[in-house]
Parts: sequence; C-alpha cells; structure tokens
Amino acid sequence: MSLLDAVGSIGLPARCASCYAWGRAPLCPACEACVRWIGADACAKCGKPEAAPVDRCTDCRGRSLAFDLARAAAAYEGPAREAVKAFKLGGERRTARALARWMVPAALALGAARCVTWVPSTRRSDAARGFTPAEELARPLARALGRPAARLLAKTRETRDQAELTRAERRANQRDAFSARTRPPERVLLVDDIMTTGATADACAAALKAAGARRVLVVTFARAP
Repeated sequence: MSLLDAVGSIGLPARCASCYAWGRAPLCPACEACVRWIGADACAKCGKPEAAPVDRCTDCRGRSLAFDLARAAAAYEGPAREAVKAFKLGGERRTARALARWMVPAALALGAARCVTWVPSTRRSDAARGFTPAEELARPLARALGRPAARLLAKTRETRDQAELTRAERRANQRDAFSARTRPPERVLLVDDIMTTGATADACAAALKAAGARRVLVVTFARAP
C-alpha cells in the first residue's frame, strides 16, 4: 500500500498530484481546470489531440491499425501527466476511480461494446507495482458503463519499457507480444492508461481480432499530443 492509500484509508486528506495541495486526489479543482480535455478537436481514428478535427493525423496516416477507433480523456501534459505518474509510478492506486470517471465521456463517444478489457502489463511491472494499471482503470470504467470486465488478453513475452524506445522500436517491441486468453465478443472496449504511438493498442487489437473480435475500440485516460 502506498503512502497516499494509507492516508486515505484512515480518513485523512489526500494531495493533488500536480500542485501537492492537500484536499483531493488525484487533482485539486484548480489543477483539474488546467487539464487539456480532448473533445472534438482530435484525430477521428486514433484520438490524438489536434487544433481542429482531422480524419487521420500524422501519427496514423498511412498506417494499417488493427484497432477501429481510439479516444482519450486528456492530453498527456501538465496536471494530467502528473496524475498519471502519481497513479502509475507513485503507486497511488486509489486514484484510479477518479481517472476512470473522467474516461467515461471518451468511452461513450466510441459507441457500445459488449465487454471491457485491458492491456496486460509485464510480470516484472506487475510485481514492482503490485497491480496492473490498465486493469485498475478498466474495472471501475466497466461498472460506470454497465458492461462486464474480463481478462481477455495475456502477455506472451516480456517487453522492454516503451518510454525508452523510438516509434519504430515501440512497434517492434509490442509485435506478437499479446494473445487472447479466450474467444472475445464481437465488440470489445480495450482500456489503457496512456496512448503514445498506438503500438500497444494495435498489438492488443490484432490479438483480439485474431481470436474472433470484429471491432476493437480503445479508450485511455491520456493521449500524447
């Protein structure tokens, strides 16, 4: 249990991940107001925030992507980035419910799915954190959407930390790194914390479609601008 979780469990106030003010986690009202929430001004395919709506952005134009559509709640910058870092790297597990709540509009914009699943982490990462970040977001999000959550994917091999890699290296790193644990429903909502290049979502969607899914929709809390 992290310090923030321990503090919260005895009823003491939490701290904002961005300005460190006591009172509310993961973000205080002032920092929440500074988040760049992603609305219509985004890539219609991968959800990358743009100055105006576009059908395909420079990230996904010309690429064959296995997922059908992706959306995110916020741009990965400023307070939103600090909230993700506190949750994912700082072990502030209980903030997942707030992040998932902010993801609901983005998930609804994608349309209905039969089931919610998540991107599995490496065994090494899970052991270090004590939890799978994407699963912590997926389960409360599924409850909010009134859909079942299921562990549909497995990691077939250990992969390198994506943060250290170039765009091409990220795609190679995640290629064939996932497999379906069971036959998925036709429409699946895939959850992760951040989308950067889309390599992880693409590899997961490919595994789900190889196992029988016909449409894979991706929602993340944050999207790299």
